Amino acid sequence: MNKVPVTAKLLAPVAIKRDRQSERSESVRSVAGTLVRGALASLYLQRHGQADDDFNRLFLNEASCRFGPLDPGPKHFPLTAVSCKRERIEHAMVDQLWFCIAQHHRAGYVAENTTAWRQCRECEADLKGHDGFWKQGDDRPCDMSSNHQVAAHVGIDRQTATAAESILYTLEFMSPSCKKVDLYGWLMADADALAALEQLLQDESNCISVGHHRTRGYGDVCLTLGEPVGRDDSQSNTENWKQWSHDLIAFLGSPPLSVPDLDPKDFYFSLSLPTGAVFVDRFLRYTIDPAAMIPWLPAMPSVDVAFPLKDRPSHQLSAGGTVRWITAVTRHERLRGWNAAHGLPRQDEWVLARGAVYVYCFQGTAEEREALIAQLATLSKDGVGLRRNEGFGTVTVSDDFHCRFRQQEV
Repeated sequence: MNKVPVTAKLLAPVAIKRDRQSERSESVRSVAGTLVRGALASLYLQRHGQADDDFNRLFLNEASCRFGPLDPGPKHFPLTAVSCKRERIEHAMVDQLWFCIAQHHRAGYVAENTTAWRQCRECEADLKGHDGFWKQGDDRPCDMSSNHQVAAHVGIDRQTATAAESILYTLEFMSPSCKKVDLYGWLMADADALAALEQLLQDESNCISVGHHRTRGYGDVCLTLGEPVGRDDSQSNTENWKQWSHDLIAFLGSPPLSVPDLDPKDFYFSLSLPTGAVFVDRFLRYTIDPAAMIPWLPAMPSVDVAFPLKDRPSHQLSAGGTVRWITAVTRHERLRGWNAAHGLPRQDEWVLARGAVYVYCFQGTAEEREALIAQLATLSKDGVGLRRNEGFGTVTVSDDFHCRFRQQEV
C-alpha cells in the first residue's frame, strides 16, 4: 500500500460530540478515521446500492485500504511534550521523554540542574503537558488549533415539528476558516482501492458529510487526495533510528544527567502511536501494553517504578539478543461511536490515547540488531492492534520530535 496525503476544506460547520449524552455538547477537535470511512461507505452504498468487491476492498479489507483521521495539523504532539504554563509554546517547547529515561536509569534520582525540564527559561513558570496538533516550523513546532465556536439552537417539538417553546441548547462546532486547508489527514491504499476511491470522490464532487446536525446544514467537507508518496526509504529510516539511539546515549551520559555504566553498543528505540491504538490480550481484555499484540516485546511491569536496568522486564528474541522495557508515557481513553446502519450506539471500547510512547533497549550483536531493525520496519509499515482500517495503530519508530526538543534552547 502507498500512503496518500489528504487535505480537507470545511464547506460548513462540523459538529462532532465527544460524548453521546445530549447534555454534553463539547466537540472533538478532529474527524476520526472511523467517521471518514463511514461517510465514504455511506456514499458508496447510496450510489451503487449494495456492497460489492470494490466496497469490500475499500472498507472491510485492512490490507487494501485504511483511513486516517482529519486533524487541524499534520502531526499530533506526543504525550511527553510540555510547554510554558503561562505562554504555552511561545515561551518553551520541551519533550521530556529522554529526561524520563534518565530518571529511570538513575532509579528515580533527580540531578540538581533539571530546570530545563521543569521550568520555563523565559518566565520561570512551570512546564505543563501540551496537547494538540502541529506542523514543522523553522526552529520550533507551529501550534495548530482548530477554530471552535458555539452556536445556540432552538429545540424542535416532536408533535408539531416546529420550534419548541423555551427549549434552547448550545452546540460546539469546528468553523470554516479563510485558510485553503482546514484539516490534514492521510490514507493507505493499494492501486485498485485508490482508483475506486478516486472515482467515488469524483462522482460526489469530492464532498462528504460527517458529524451531527447534517439536516441543519452542518457537516459538509471537501476532500482532496494528494499524490501517493510510496513507502518510506527503509535504509534511511534504519540510519535515523541508529542515530537516535546514539544521540540518546550521548545525552544520558553528559551533564547534568551523567548516567553511569552506559554501553554504547546498546540500541534504544521508542514506539509512538500518534493515532492511538486498540490493544487486547489473548483473552480479549483491553490493555495498554503493546506486548499483548507484539510477541517479541517484553511485558510492562504491573507498576511503573524506577529500578535498575538489569532488573527490568526483558524478552529473548528468537534471532538472538534481548529487548528490555525501559519506560512508557501513556493513558487510555473510552472510545465511543454510533452505528448508522443499525441506528444504535457502537460498543464502547478502551483505546490507547493518541501520542502514547514506549521505550525499549536492545542488547545483542550487530547481526542480531539488524534482525530487530527489520522487525521494526515491518511494524512501522503494518501498524499494530485492532481497527487499523479506521486509522488506529499507526506506529512511529524513534520519533525525531523527542531528539529535537529534548531540552530547552539556551
